[in-house]
Parts: sequence; C-alpha cells; structure tokens
Amino acid sequence: MKVLCLVNTYDKLRLHEIHLRSVARAAPLCYAFGLHLALLDFPFWKNEEDVVSQVVDYTTIGEGGKYLELLNDSGKFHLLEKIPAHFGEVVATTSKPDPKKRVSLREVSSFSSATFLMGLGRKGLPREIMKKAKYHWDVTGRGVSLETCTAMGVIVTMVSGAGCCDG
Repeated sequence: MKVLCLVNTYDKLRLHEIHLRSVARAAPLCYAFGLHLALLDFPFWKNEEDVVSQVVDYTTIGEGGKYLELLNDSGKFHLLEKIPAHFGEVVATTSKPDPKKRVSLREVSSFSSATFLMGLGRKGLPREIMKKAKYHWDVTGRGVSLETCTAMGVIVTMVSGAGCCDG
C-alpha cells in the first residue's frame, strides 16, 4: 500500500478554503495512480464522510469531488490522528532532507508499503514530524522546493511506479 498523506500545517482550529482545495486536488491524483489518500492533523473534521461531504459541496475539482467519493467508497481515504503501523515506512517529503535519513527514488520504490508525508503550506512539515519520520526524500534530488500541487503530482507519479504513458 502506498499512501499520500497531507499534513495540516495551517490552522488546526478551523476549516479554511485551502484545506478543501488541497484535498480536492489530491483525490484525483491518488485515484488515478492507485494510492491511498490520508489526512493527518485535521481535527475540525470528525470522520471521512464529513470530509467527503464538505469537499463535494465545495468543489468542481475532480469532477465535483467524485474521486474523493470513490477513494472513500473503496476504503482508500483515511482521516488520521497518527499514522498506523500497517501504513508501512514513513517518508517525509522535503527539499531539505537530513543526510542521515535521506533516501533515493530507488530505495523508496523498493518499499512494499509506505506513507509519504507532505506538509501543506509554505513551512512544509513540522520539525517534530521530520524527527519522527524514518526517511526523508527530496523528490527533485536537487534541493528544489516545489509548489504544493506540483509536489503532489510528482510524488504520486513517482511512487506509483507509473511509466510514461499508457494511454
């Protein structure tokens, strides 16, 4: 199982438009490339159905939230307070990996099960999450910081094992 896990680095007390947009943008990517989508530290949502309902009411992205509904219906959408052990290796995605925790795409690709943490917002992942993550992965391999949506697309494509184009 491969999981894209969005970590809330914005307001923990109330829902903002950026939360809805980020989930709406991640869902079609995860659905298209066969990943699970998880949300970590989004305490204003009580359960997955609450998230799906609000995203569907909010967006036209992903055919009006259709892909988030499909992920949820297939058990591939998760609202987390902490990462369960069965989610595999925990990999922090960052443009500034700790050299002692740095992994390559080859290493990441060898994991049979892994959760790829992605911080929303300008600050990236919080320091405590970076410390807890067993691995750090710079998807560019060059220390280049990517915009949130760009990073989502790159991460999902790279870890899915998708070739160039099947279509």
